[in-house]
Amino acid sequence: MEQLKGLPLGRQLILGGGVLLLIDTFLPWQKWSIGPFSASVNAWHGFWGVVLALLTIALLVWVAARAFEVQLPVNVPDGVTTLGLSAVILAFAVIKNLADDHSAWGSYVGILLAAVVAYGAWLVFQASGESLPSMSTTTGGGGGQATPPEAPPSEPQQPADV
Repeated sequence: MEQLKGLPLGRQLILGGGVLLLIDTFLPWQKWSIGPFSASVNAWHGFWGVVLALLTIALLVWVAARAFEVQLPVNVPDGVTTLGLSAVILAFAVIKNLADDHSAWGSYVGILLAAVVAYGAWLVFQASGESLPSMSTTTGGGGGQATPPEAPPSEPQQPADV
């Protein structure tokens, strides 16, 4: 427990909010009522909710492995990966809420918890010192034209025999 308290705020928010979000996926996200009868389903019903829950599990495993300094077989940037996963989780929570009719209280709590996870990931990303990958092929400040590739060096020419 002391090791968890010693983690940076970003990782604490991701782990705490992520565990609560995972628990929330089992609570009612949609509810229908007809007279005295009502029925509800959790986030695991439907594509968006299943992917949301699986990505939350993946993020929790990723952050826990990084927090407890588990050696991973791949060299993947921590900040960008954490930020990317959390952004997709937040997007899927919002899409799940908007795409489904009859949203229940669990879906709104899920969006709030996904936002907490995303904020924690933003803090982790800032602390990592990494930058987002650039998609630009332009240089300089104008025109939007790509610079042509450099020509390969030419071979020295031999003097002609006379």
